[in-house]
Amino acid sequence: MGIFSRKKHTSAADTGEARGDTPTPSPGPQPIAPEAPGAPDGVASAPAVPAPATPAAPETPATDASAPPVPEHRAAAPVVHTSLQEALAGWGEKKNIQTMYSVIKELAAGDLLLDIGSSSIADPTVGPQKGDTISIAHQVDNNGKKVLLAFTSGDRLGFYRKTPDPVSLVESAPAVVAMATSKYDGLVLDPGSPETQWIGYTDELVTGLTDDPAENTRVKRAMAERRIPWITMLEMLRDAPALYIAALEEEDDEGVLTSAGVATVTSNGGDTYSVLLTSPAEVGAWAPTARARATRLDLIAKVAIDRGHAGIVVNPAGSMLTVTVDELRALLASA
Repeated sequence: MGIFSRKKHTSAADTGEARGDTPTPSPGPQPIAPEAPGAPDGVASAPAVPAPATPAAPETPATDASAPPVPEHRAAAPVVHTSLQEALAGWGEKKNIQTMYSVIKELAAGDLLLDIGSSSIADPTVGPQKGDTISIAHQVDNNGKKVLLAFTSGDRLGFYRKTPDPVSLVESAPAVVAMATSKYDGLVLDPGSPETQWIGYTDELVTGLTDDPAENTRVKRAMAERRIPWITMLEMLRDAPALYIAALEEEDDEGVLTSAGVATVTSNGGDTYSVLLTSPAEVGAWAPTARARATRLDLIAKVAIDRGHAGIVVNPAGSMLTVTVDELRALLASA
């Protein structure tokens, strides 16, 4: 299979992330429960999570040819974005706002494959070189929207291309989203697989992952891999450019806010935890009726301590982490 990557060849030792174990999360949270009405503490306004649009069926495949200098490429390991495939399976079974954002939240980390099978590559065994023409496949839907094609594995690209040896380019999922929202009108995942094919347009992708899809990629990846020391994980959360809460808000008929609360979770043992999420899409996947509001770890840590919560749960609908109140106090003291 011809898989090539734009990425610099970096070994695990060069990533700057020490290896280690993280604590096991506390018992799974129960359904969300709002705090008493009142303005949420330490949060800024963010767009409401919209309902999913009904996508038009894609029409004719096409390619975009590019002739600028080609970055250094290397042979890449096979790509399989497992968590995204699981989210796509959920979307295939039940299409709603929650499963839509369950897909989008998984685009914050991991790798995808772009179809470059129509490219003019002098030597496919070594990948694109200077002078080659790279053609990245896209489709145009029935409404005239141009959408980028991306695949969660080589098998799914091969199924689409009807070949066991498709030629592809590896890109990080956030980079693919950035490309789809800046140069196209959206993104198609795994076209050719009717049960799991998914189309997300620019407004949905930007609402779910903001204008910077890579905003919390390091945090999301570290939470999924669980290979860095626990203190490093906590510091990464503390230094994240933005985190989010799920704000439960009610408005009157004129759109005036009448009450607001912050969603929490309760453990099987009856302890209450504040909730932080790494993207608006994480909010939509966990509490689809809530509004994503930007905040910081230190602000919510203070709220959790002041309200007597047992700690903070991060991403309860994904690779959940639990931070105890004692760890929060220590983290605030070290800042």
